[in-house]
Amino acid sequence: MNIVHDQQCAKRHTAKQVPNDTLQGEANLLLTIEMENDFQRAFLRHLEMEKTSLADLVRATGVSRNVLNKLKSREGSSTSVESGMLIAAFYGKTLNEFVTMQEASDVSRVKALLEMLTQAERHILESQIRGILSEHKSEK
Repeated sequence: MNIVHDQQCAKRHTAKQVPNDTLQGEANLLLTIEMENDFQRAFLRHLEMEKTSLADLVRATGVSRNVLNKLKSREGSSTSVESGMLIAAFYGKTLNEFVTMQEASDVSRVKALLEMLTQAERHILESQIRGILSEHKSEK
């Protein structure tokens, strides 16, 4: 009975979710390269527009200087999604907003910054926000 259930679940998950190897096929290789080029282009534009030093990025994001140097100087280079998210969060943007050069909304700026925090730091911040909100309720 468990084997049948497992097979049915596997079929359902395969139909509903994107497989892990989606971008490994040759037809999708161009998409991957294009996405990498878009990230690098956005990275260079953000550096220039915001006059950001690599040292500031390293300190704030924890992304290594080697990775940032590679992104800055080697054509067609990219980075991991995690590093990309940290870099985007430094600018107060989601990864999508960063790559597409969209203006960040208040919500996405806060969300991007939250992603830079550890789980423990998020818990502390959540407690502080709840305290502020309870103060607002008591003032009314």
